[in-house]
Formats: sequence, structure tokens, C-alpha cells
Amino acid sequence: MKVVRIILLIINIIAVLAWVATTLAGTFAPSTSIWPSLLAYIAIPALAVNLLFVLLWLLMHRWYCLLSVAAIAVRYTFLGLFFQIGGASSFAADGKDAGTLQLLSFNVHQFGGAGIESRPTDSIADAFLSLIREERPDVLCLQEFSRPKGVHVVDSLMLMGYNHFFSSAGSTHAPAGTTVFSKLPFTYVKKIDQQKVMVEMLLGERRMRLCCIHMGSYSFDNEDREDIAQLRHGMIDSTSQRTLSKVKQTILYHEKEWNEQLRPLLAECSTPVVVAGDMNDIPGSWLYSRFAELLHDTYCDEGSGFGATYNGHFPRFRIDMVWRSEHFSTCAYRRIRTAISDHHPVAVTLQLQEP
Repeated sequence: MKVVRIILLIINIIAVLAWVATTLAGTFAPSTSIWPSLLAYIAIPALAVNLLFVLLWLLMHRWYCLLSVAAIAVRYTFLGLFFQIGGASSFAADGKDAGTLQLLSFNVHQFGGAGIESRPTDSIADAFLSLIREERPDVLCLQEFSRPKGVHVVDSLMLMGYNHFFSSAGSTHAPAGTTVFSKLPFTYVKKIDQQKVMVEMLLGERRMRLCCIHMGSYSFDNEDREDIAQLRHGMIDSTSQRTLSKVKQTILYHEKEWNEQLRPLLAECSTPVVVAGDMNDIPGSWLYSRFAELLHDTYCDEGSGFGATYNGHFPRFRIDMVWRSEHFSTCAYRRIRTAISDHHPVAVTLQLQEP
């Protein structure tokens, strides 16, 4: 029995070190060392193991439980990135004024559903339009937008009042890719790259900036998904190393996107700013930490429960986010469960503060 306790204690210490080490993920730039960035992905498993050890040692009436309790306490603020209690999920429509913005961010996956193979169908496009009719946001921030042949999505949105739109691809009359649809007129638009756009509009009498982004994707194929399943069971081979290489290259690309495109747009902007879209990265990562230095995560403001937004076959993380500058307060935050896409949409209500 003593040998078993020693073995368990050693495993517990490893779990504690793993949990504390996740702090490094947001500290070291990926170009400096890629390995600390990968630690963000073990945060949830490390936390789960530590919680199990707390329960185990309590059942065994051992003080060793304090090891994991202390480690979790040291990083208690990190827990809020993954789980929230008591947030507001709705906003009274009669309380809306000229400074209130209702926004929905959604990677629609080309209306291909939540399956591995993306097969756009008219029924999924119809379901999307029904969702928008029900939610009625002021602004739509869409990623992987396309136009199904049998459903006139753009015309239908315009009939709902979304007469202003701008996209990263397609044409003026045929938007595609990362697209903003708005009931509010634009005063300025800018294409950042093929997956990011920036628009400026008047909210009430004040000008605001909205960035709709789709960060570089990991581009996992079916073979990669099988490798990920093996990795989750502790099996690593040459093909798994190929998948890990994809992860590393994408994280490095995220650093380039931040330094060359997004930080210059955000760091020196004095107007109210909202950034919404598919981050393709998780809370606690280097990229997340850079955003958090300049903006506020609306999920941390008013989210509730586990905030996972990815709805596909990769481990389900919260990768779709809405960020706000200090000029706004968050009135409501809601993740909407749907099978329209391999992502769940996020609906946020923001209130512009008095200058």
C-alpha cells in the first residue's frame, strides 16, 4: 500500500507541474520556442487530473490533497477562461438604445453542417436564415460564408434589413469568405487579408471599428483526426508527428498574423473596437494572451457554463470569440447550440459607454 501511495504521489506531482507549466503558454512567443505554446492544450486534462487527485486523497484521508488544491488556487483566474457561472444570456429588447449593439459571430462552414465532410445543402442554409430571423442581431460576423445554389441567402438577409455587407473574397454583389452583414451603414471598409476584414460604422452618434477575423486554420484532414485520436490515447508515431508539425506551423502563423496585421490595427486605435470571429486558438494561448492585453473577452464578462464553440471532431475548445475595448460593457453573452456548422455561433450584446 505504501508503494502505491508513493507512485500516486509522484503522478500527482507531475500533474501539478503540468498545470502550473501551462502559464508559460501565454508568455513565450512561438517564434522563440514553440513548446511552451503547446502547453495550453494540456490545461484542461491537467486540471481534470488534479481535481481527481484532490478527491482521491480526501477519500484516503491524506493531506496530499493540498498539493493539487494549492496548484489550482495559484491559477484560479485561469479557470474563468474555460468555465463561468451566473452570466447574463439575454438582454431585454425594450432596454435597447442607440448605443447598444447586438452582434452574432458564426463560422458557417459554407453551410456544410457539423460532419467531417462539408457538403453544403439548401436545408442547412434555410436553417441558418431561420436562426437569423429568430435572433435578429444588428450585425453578423460570418466566416467561411458561401452562397448555396438553391437558396438566395444574401437576398434573404437584405430583406431582413442587412443592406450593408463587406467581405474578404467574392465581389461587391456576391460576398464570400469572411463577411460582415450589418443593419448599420458603413463609413469605411478595409480588407486586411483573404480571411479578415475591418469596417467602421456609426453606433448612435459615435464611430466604432469592427474587425471580423478568421485566423489561420490547422487544416486537419481525416488522417490528422485519426492521429489526434491516437494522441489522446498516448500513442505517438511518425504520422502523429506530422499532425503536430501542422499545429506548430499554425501557431507560428498566428504570431505573424498578430504582429503584422492585428496589433497595428488595435494597439493605437482610440475609437471603440470590437473583434469577432474564429480564432483557431484556445484560451490561455500566446495569441489569446496578446488579445487580452488590449481587449476584454466577452465570455469572461457574461458567459455561463463551459464555453466550447467548436462542434467538430477535434477536441472541443472555445475558439470562436468576441472581444471588446474598454469603451463597451457586455450586457449579455450566449453560445447557441446548432448543427448548421462545425462551430456554434456566439451572440453578444454590447453597450457603448459614455465618453
